[in-house]
Amino acid sequence: MAETLFHCDDMLWRRFEMLCLERDETPGAILRDLVRLEVKRADGRKARSAGGIDERLLVRLRLLVAEALVVSESWSQLQAALGKRGLTFIPAGGGLNLADAETGKPLAKSSQAGPAYMALVRRFGTGFPGHPQPGIAAQALARPRSNP
Repeated sequence: MAETLFHCDDMLWRRFEMLCLERDETPGAILRDLVRLEVKRADGRKARSAGGIDERLLVRLRLLVAEALVVSESWSQLQAALGKRGLTFIPAGGGLNLADAETGKPLAKSSQAGPAYMALVRRFGTGFPGHPQPGIAAQALARPRSNP
């Protein structure tokens, strides 16, 4: 087991020792728990970023979706506008993915690149054509919008 010394402000250390006494724990036990939590948090962040989308790409996709939405009043208009930008929406689970129009490769969830599927359903007043779960659109249209 490794033993490591580190420097800490005297007043801060005394406050930490008081907290340890109040909790009936040793400083070493609390520090070990903190180190364990930090390592776990860092591992989780690495795992998320490995499977996540590049932030610069996401910013570009958001811009392209926003541009397409400005000129769209229906799903077909949205798909045509996205197509001019090399993109398309495809059904995915209970929502949509934004995909490369040429390869069909998913690039991001609709909610990452713009409005979520339910918001788009409400906007266009109907579900995405051919979506395998039409009940989701019916549910979105049946719920009244909440105005915060």
